[in-house]
Amino acid sequence: MYSFAENKNANRDLTVLGIPFRVQEKDGKIEKLAGGSVSLSGKYSTLYFLGMSTDSWQCSEWWGQQEVLYDHTTRLFFGDRIGHFRIIFDDRTMELVSVIFGVNAFNYNLYFKPKPNEGNLMSFEAPYDEPFRSDAEAKKLLDDALILNENTAPDAEKASKWIFCYKPKSDKRIESIEWHKEEGKRADLCFSAVTGLSADCEDGSGLRSADLNFFLRKSYYKPLQALKHRLYQYVDEVPRTVEPLEIEGFDAPDIKFYNKDGPDVFTNVYRKNIMDMAYGKITDDGMPHTSTAGTANFGCYIGFGTFNYSASYGAHVWTRDTGRMLIEVTNAGYSDRVRKAVEKLHEMLYYPSLRFRIPHWKRVANLVAQNENDTFNEGNENDGHASIMTAIWYLYHKGGVGREWLVKNKEHLKAAADYYLWQRDNPKESNFDRVLYTHSETSTQILGGYDLYSNVISYYAELLYAEIFDDLGDHAYAEELRSFCRELKAGISEKFVMDHPVYGRVLTDTTDDCWTYEYKRFVPALICTDHLSYDLHKADPELYDLCRRTFAAEKEVFYNAYSGRQMGYGQGYLTNCALALDLYDEYSECVDASARLCYHHTDVPYIVPEGVIMHGSGKYFFRNSDLGNAVQQAEIIKEVRLMAGADDLGGEGYRLIPRLPSHMTRIEVTGLPVRCTGGVQKISYVYSRGTQYPLFATDGYVSYSLGFYQGEKPGYVRFGPFGRPDVKTNGESLGTDEINGKYYAYIKF
Repeated sequence: MYSFAENKNANRDLTVLGIPFRVQEKDGKIEKLAGGSVSLSGKYSTLYFLGMSTDSWQCSEWWGQQEVLYDHTTRLFFGDRIGHFRIIFDDRTMELVSVIFGVNAFNYNLYFKPKPNEGNLMSFEAPYDEPFRSDAEAKKLLDDALILNENTAPDAEKASKWIFCYKPKSDKRIESIEWHKEEGKRADLCFSAVTGLSADCEDGSGLRSADLNFFLRKSYYKPLQALKHRLYQYVDEVPRTVEPLEIEGFDAPDIKFYNKDGPDVFTNVYRKNIMDMAYGKITDDGMPHTSTAGTANFGCYIGFGTFNYSASYGAHVWTRDTGRMLIEVTNAGYSDRVRKAVEKLHEMLYYPSLRFRIPHWKRVANLVAQNENDTFNEGNENDGHASIMTAIWYLYHKGGVGREWLVKNKEHLKAAADYYLWQRDNPKESNFDRVLYTHSETSTQILGGYDLYSNVISYYAELLYAEIFDDLGDHAYAEELRSFCRELKAGISEKFVMDHPVYGRVLTDTTDDCWTYEYKRFVPALICTDHLSYDLHKADPELYDLCRRTFAAEKEVFYNAYSGRQMGYGQGYLTNCALALDLYDEYSECVDASARLCYHHTDVPYIVPEGVIMHGSGKYFFRNSDLGNAVQQAEIIKEVRLMAGADDLGGEGYRLIPRLPSHMTRIEVTGLPVRCTGGVQKISYVYSRGTQYPLFATDGYVSYSLGFYQGEKPGYVRFGPFGRPDVKTNGESLGTDEINGKYYAYIKF
């Protein structure tokens, strides 16, 4: 009745869903079949394949360089073929049976929680079984697409989890069955046994099955498409307009974006995330958090679009994440919450370190090493340390703390700044060599390295603390910090600036880290919009030109408006650099992509994901890892800050440097706190295409106008871009600048 495919290592009989199999059990675990073929001689009405899980635990690549190398072999989407069976007959013909993810193969490691006896099966806080656990309609779509028969026994393992039933031609004699992996996909297949039911026996199992015609006619296509449209987000199905979310207790500045049809999707991205940052990333006790408690986690960094709700990084204080987040929360006016968080961080400045026994913020500020082998958090993450310093300066600049607070916390402020001086003065321990040596994701993590990003952000952090110590009256120490910065700047220019044959002097950085893109070479443009100006072209033309040339050089290496593999280090850095450099075409498409990548039609929409996995076609994607990871979230919300354009950095008062992407028609800002000549005030205004508001500018073809409703008026407003330099206005013109072949008019009320 039943025949078993040859398996010389088989040592156990196993019955699954009424079908007998012979499998190999080793160390208490069922092993997958090894080799590329098995012998099974005879005529059979049904073949039963046991297992049918993807072999690889990865359905998407961990952070790294694969995407920029155009390598999508690790990414696995429903409908991807991972291999095929060849059922070879004795007349030298065969039936080729595709093995398709979501049809007759599925993922075990992430969708189920592996059993203790299965050993070290990578699963990362599995099961990730939402939305199918909670949404009955979604589960039906999955069941309709999968033609597998699930082994629901409590002891079901990876190699015995499903049965695929196939109906071959029963009048032909089978000689062997071969398995061939799809070379373009890493997934591979885990199956442990093949059993055949004799041709003269009727299959009474009642199990779902398929035959050759099922695959030739692609009968799986329609249900698979329905499943894909439920789990994934198709780019062309992201709505252009939305109803603004009503969020209970919403107390952030109200910033709305409009396109020609109504409120743009970025409106809800902003509303949802600014509240999540203010109250989820800083809890009422003042503790900062890298993730919001109970957030959705989409399969760690290697998922396939399913998720669960977990603590994720909720208990961690990653310093790079926290610093970037605190800047944006401060800008939204939550100074009291940020001040409490900073006081917690000043406590963590003195947490013990096994490697560098002086005060500093480690990679994860609230973790303390258990022993000498616990090295992950024991390096000097200079960029994380600098991010916290920058946030503290920003809080002071925005009026969240005053001079009295600085005096009270002078010891902590000096300890933070001393950390860089110590590295310079102790090169044997720190590896300082004209530039800082960093153990970070920006370099090479545990073993460390030299990189541009951490050096530049540290350079600016020390300059900002020099300002603080000048305000404290400690001019000698402020000058010591500036002297160090001059030395560091010279080292940066020596090590991280190259002579490009096309673009001249451009910034370079390492790609030895785990970040996908080289967009961190944009770091000066990114950091200057936190302390210098939103109008880099006017504030520092020389630095602007260096960053503009670097951007052009990077476009030759890799550029994609949908660079969301990391939403902060990729999508956010790219978009914010394009905004800072006034690259109108680039920032228009990147802003649009930023909003779309935060959207999902059904499952926890709008919260910024840590990353997204885009299909190679660019048509659809799924989210990856935790939603609302602080640094990824902050960089997307920074786009809002730069588009709204209330620039109170440098000098007295503030200026408006708004930026409208090409698909947007106006920005409405209500209750945004800015540093005015008379202190921090809330301002309200609308910036729009057209001449409908009181202050306007036009070149005869393109027009912009501004309506101002609350607070001290800005010193001037920058209107543009225009296609012509001859701009007329009903205000007082302060001149017109050409930036990237477009024109911007500076106008006073």
